[in-house]
Amino acid sequence: MTGTIDPSVRPPNSPAARRLRGLSRQCALLFAVALFGYPIVGSLISLFQLESRVLSIPFRIAVGLFSLWLYVSTRRLKIDGWRQLMLVIWFLYCLRLIYDWVFPNLDGADYALQFFVATSVLPAMALMKADAYQQRRFALIGFITAGAGTIISLLAALFGSAAVQDVTTTTGRLSLAALNAVSLGYLATSAILCGFVLWRGARMGAKLCLAAMFVVLLWGLVLTGSKGPALALVFCMGLWAIRNGQAWKFGILAVPLLVVALASEGNPLVERLSGSQEDESTIDRLIVLTDSLHQIEGSPFLGSAFVELNSGFYPHNVFIEAALAFGIPGALLFLALMMFGCFRSWQLLKGTNALLGLLYFEALFAASTSGAIFGATLLWVTLALLPRATVDMRRGRKRGAARELVPSLQV
Repeated sequence: MTGTIDPSVRPPNSPAARRLRGLSRQCALLFAVALFGYPIVGSLISLFQLESRVLSIPFRIAVGLFSLWLYVSTRRLKIDGWRQLMLVIWFLYCLRLIYDWVFPNLDGADYALQFFVATSVLPAMALMKADAYQQRRFALIGFITAGAGTIISLLAALFGSAAVQDVTTTTGRLSLAALNAVSLGYLATSAILCGFVLWRGARMGAKLCLAAMFVVLLWGLVLTGSKGPALALVFCMGLWAIRNGQAWKFGILAVPLLVVALASEGNPLVERLSGSQEDESTIDRLIVLTDSLHQIEGSPFLGSAFVELNSGFYPHNVFIEAALAFGIPGALLFLALMMFGCFRSWQLLKGTNALLGLLYFEALFAASTSGAIFGATLLWVTLALLPRATVDMRRGRKRGAARELVPSLQV
């Protein structure tokens, strides 16, 4: 059987509808675990001061196997033109990593290949093939998982005996030995965005619980002192407000929160924002970006490596990295795919299907300021699901138009 089962045209207790609900629950679990599960594993590693590979490698293997099982147990994969382009980019990137691993033997190429396939390609392919996206279910389990990860990290770092990074002892930023401050910040941001989708249409009791969680998540975000996640949250919510004509409401809510955050003493986020010109990490990234541009000039058509060769680091910008890895022609294909994602996500922000749009813009912001192609799991997974969410949005609009048309016909 091919195509997508539409539960709106099947009895709710029919075997097909029950199978679809079961498949949707499995997909939601994979979605949440693949995107937000590793921070929980990282918190446990730091809390119990374990060797990182003791839990991280089995976890990634489990995610990969779960993805493979979901992939082989569902119907035939339907690939449109944009998904074909995504598969081409995946193939080219895997070739680049294999080449860098086998021939120049660049440090980290083997790890990047394994990480990319296990945490990005396999989950995205499985969710794409299963084609069972259901927004509220995905938002709920994503919020629970990302929120739990943030709370565990807070408890482990503030009240436990977890191993922390040097940045914690020197700057006071929330960070664990197996989980840096930026990852923790984006985890809190993702949880807030998932909770925002749940807020719309929730009952009063649920809204009170969500509001309490938002306070904890914002507190965790501030304690990380990470500029990128905080700006990503403002960016995503600002886009949603503009798209829905709610910019004034967003301003009324954001200004008091900003005042409270700025007035707090010993706030790592405010200290980093106020001292951004003297931020050593920012200066280092600018140096890597400059060297990456020179490296692109040396090999503009075929690419040169998946990292900047002087430092051995990825340039913390996926567009620059694409030019490093693929050359300028391949980077233009990558840019076209990202612009397609922006277009679809902008469409989704209007109305009640905003989850993937918000998460995609967050992922693109993160990948443009501190990410790598091989580690951009949130970017690839949301991009793989965007066509399904767009179809659901169009069907919802058609059903709404049909309901509005029925009374007029009866008159």
